[in-house]
Amino acid sequence: MNLHDYFNGKKGFGVISTSNKQGEVNSAVYAKPHVIDKKTIAFIMRDRLTRKNVTENPQAHYMFIESDKGFHGIRLSLTLLEETQDQERIEALSRRSPADDGDDTDRFLVTFTVTRALTLVGGEEALL
Repeated sequence: MNLHDYFNGKKGFGVISTSNKQGEVNSAVYAKPHVIDKKTIAFIMRDRLTRKNVTENPQAHYMFIESDKGFHGIRLSLTLLEETQDQERIEALSRRSPADDGDDTDRFLVTFTVTRALTLVGGEEALL
């Protein structure tokens, strides 16, 4: 499976799970990722708990649940690659403006390598 093809046109919602260096877990609702290449995805993050956790522990997990009948989707194991505050790059990828959500706090482009992809149910490997 090609991540770009998978996410293109899919409707649903995602949840990213992270933990700090003590192992305390947090989950947050996130939109579909920005697919950079076949093994790299990125999220635009605010300076909140999810971002703080990945700066302490580079491992994360993203689950995307498709909004159709049944339980369809994908689970991605992630490793932090880099983060940037390059606002020009963030604006180019952004699907909405900061004014849309009424939040003018700093935004970060956080990039991950996808280390594993599994189906939502059953745990079958999803080919990348």
